[in-house]
This record gives sequence, C-alpha cells and structure tokens, in this order.
Amino acid sequence: MYGMVNQAIKEMVQEVLGPESWQEVCLKINRSSTDFELFDQFDDQITLDLVTQICKSSGMLPEKLLEAFGEYWIKFAQNSDYSAILSTFATSAFDLIHSLNNLHERLELTFSNLKAPSFEVIEHNEKMMKVNYYSDRAHMPLEFFVKGLFIGIFKMFNQECKVEMIATLGSAKATFVIEQI
Repeated sequence: MYGMVNQAIKEMVQEVLGPESWQEVCLKINRSSTDFELFDQFDDQITLDLVTQICKSSGMLPEKLLEAFGEYWIKFAQNSDYSAILSTFATSAFDLIHSLNNLHERLELTFSNLKAPSFEVIEHNEKMMKVNYYSDRAHMPLEFFVKGLFIGIFKMFNQECKVEMIATLGSAKATFVIEQI
C-alpha cells in the first residue's frame, strides 16, 4: 500500500478516536514513526496490522472499520491534491463509480507499481448499479472498504445510497448492488 492509505487511516483514527488512540495503536504494532510518506510504498502487512490493532483498541469489527474507512477515504481524497482528479471523472455518483478504472489508470502515472483494483459494471439503470470488484489482494478483506467507498462517493455528490454485497459472480472478489435512495 502507498503511504497515502496509511496516512488516511491515521487521520481518521485521530479524528474519531483521538490522537492518543493513534499513538497507542502505533506502540502496539511497534511502529515508531506515526507519519507515512504519501508516495512511499509500505508492505500490506503494516496496513493489516493497523486495522487489526485499531479494531482491538476500539472494539470495532474489521468489516465495520474498513467500511467506515472506505467512506472516509473519499473525504480524504477530496481534501487532498487529488480532488481535481475526482471531479474530472464524473458529475454524478454513478458516473464516478463507472469511471473508477479510468481514475486508477490515471493514478498509475503518479504511483508506480500501483496494485489498483478493477471494477466491472454489469448492470445499470438510473437508480441502481451492479458492480463486480476484482483485486489481487486476496489476503485483505477490502470488499468492505469498497462498500464504504461507494457510500462515500454518493455523499460526495450529496446523495444517499444503499449498498449490498451479494454472492460473488465468477472470479470477482465481491459483487455489489448499489441503489440510489
């Protein structure tokens, strides 16, 4: 994972649980530095360790933490240098979800060795979208992050949605039904 992901986790924890909680998490995973260089790559295990320890400290289930982080990620991206990229790809939530692969292709120009997920829209109408999610990170339950990401995308456009994970289709890691409310 790039440091940007871990830095966003840090900011979310500090905002929700407080700076002392973040310091405690770092101590428990033997992480002396509590900042992450945004463009440096870090082993995925560090992110897993952070999520595991945050869950232990807060009593939150990993699925709920990752969902909350997916939603927070959109807020983090909107407040970063990448906010312009988000707005160039879409004028609605469904447009942005439909453009996630293109957005990741653009990010690959900045982040070398990016292991971006991919998304396949398999059904879509004006109120509903069905999306397959693919990832090479089989060891991480990032489908819960993706669920939160979709919720965050809708909030970005001042809309609400209901997201349901349904039985996986084919080689997809997860399949989502997203309904605009």
